[in-house]
Amino acid sequence: MKKIFASMMAAAMVVALAGCSNNSADSSSAAVSGSTAGTAESGATASTAESGATAGTAESGANTGDSTGAHKLGMGVVTSIGSSSAGNAQVDATVAAVILDADGKIVSCAVDVAQNKMDITDGEVPEDAASMTFKSKKEKLEEYNMKPASGIGKEWYEQAEAFEAYVVGKTADEVAAIPVETTENGHVVTTDETLLAGCTMSINSLIDATVKACNDDSAADFTGDAKLELTCSTSVDSATASAEDGEDGTAAMYTSFAAVAVDADGKLAAVCYDEVQPKVTFDDEGEITSDTAAEIKTKREKKDEYGMRSASGISAEWFEQNQAFETFVTGKTADEISAIPTETTDNGHVVTTDETLKAGCTMSVGGMIKTVVKAMGLAG
Repeated sequence: MKKIFASMMAAAMVVALAGCSNNSADSSSAAVSGSTAGTAESGATASTAESGATAGTAESGANTGDSTGAHKLGMGVVTSIGSSSAGNAQVDATVAAVILDADGKIVSCAVDVAQNKMDITDGEVPEDAASMTFKSKKEKLEEYNMKPASGIGKEWYEQAEAFEAYVVGKTADEVAAIPVETTENGHVVTTDETLLAGCTMSINSLIDATVKACNDDSAADFTGDAKLELTCSTSVDSATASAEDGEDGTAAMYTSFAAVAVDADGKLAAVCYDEVQPKVTFDDEGEITSDTAAEIKTKREKKDEYGMRSASGISAEWFEQNQAFETFVTGKTADEISAIPTETTDNGHVVTTDETLKAGCTMSVGGMIKTVVKAMGLAG
C-alpha cells in the first residue's frame, strides 16, 4: 500500500551518490485548472456515462460520516472509448472514491464522470484542440441539462449524490449486487425502489467504479475523522494530430484523478492519485480506427506494464513514484503542498527539487500537485 517509500528513498540516494542524473520526468496527463499532462517516459497509453455531454467535480452528497477509527481510502476508474464514432472521438472515464471502515463498509462515497469529446472533421482535429477545456459532469451542474429529460426532474449531479448516499453502509459485494435492468435504449438502470426514487439514470459504470474503489489494492490507510473529496481534470495532450499522408490521426484527451481525505485541521489524512491516457485514432475520413472495445487501464493499474522503470534515473516505475508522492504529501495542508519546490526541465517537465521527495519521485509532479490541491479545496 504506500509503504515502499522508505526503501525507494534509500535506493535512490545510492543512485544519487553515484552521480546518476534525473532522466525520468514523466509527462503525466495534463488537466484544466492544473492537472497532469503529457506522455510518459516509456510512451505508454492508457484510457461511460449515461447521456451525451462533457464531463467533473462538486461536493459529494455523501462525503461525510463517522470516520473515526481505522479506515481506507480507495479509488477506482472505469474508462471506455466505446461511444466514439465517425467524426467524434469520445472518452468516458467514470471515477469513484470511497472511505471504508474496518469491516469493509462504505463510510463515504464520491463519484464523477469525465466525458470528453473532440469533433473530427475530414480526418482533422479542431484548430484549437490544444486549448480545449473540459468540465466533468459534476462540474457542469445545471449546465449538463439532464433535468428536462429526467422523469424525476433531477440533474446528473443530483442523481449522482443519491447514488453516493445509497451505497453508504454497503460492502463491495452489496454494491455489485444492486439490482439493475437494461432499458430499450441500452441504459442500465436500477430496479431498487429506494435508489430509483433519486437516481433513474444509467448506473452500470458507477457501480463498477465503486466496486473497484472498494477493492483498490493501492488504497491508503488512515485513522480518525476525515472528509472525502474527489476531482478529475482533463486536457488535450500533444499527441493529438490530424490524419495525413496515410497515417491515422490521434485524439489524446488525458485525465487525472485525485481522491482526498481531509481532516479537521485541513491536513491530508490520505490521498489516491491516478491518471488515464487513452488515445482515439481515426483515418483521413474521420472513421474511428481504434479498438473501441479494448480494455483501458490507468497508470496505477498498469503497474510494471507501464514501462517507466528502464527509463527512470532511480529505477522506479510510475506507480512506485506515485506512491512516493502520495506518502510525501500526506499530513500536509493544501498550502504546504502548493509550496513544494519545483523546476521545469528542458523538455518541459515540472519536477521537484525537494531532496526528500526526489529520492522516490523524479517524474513530472506539477500537475499532480495542482490536482491534489484542487481536490483539497473542495473540502474547505
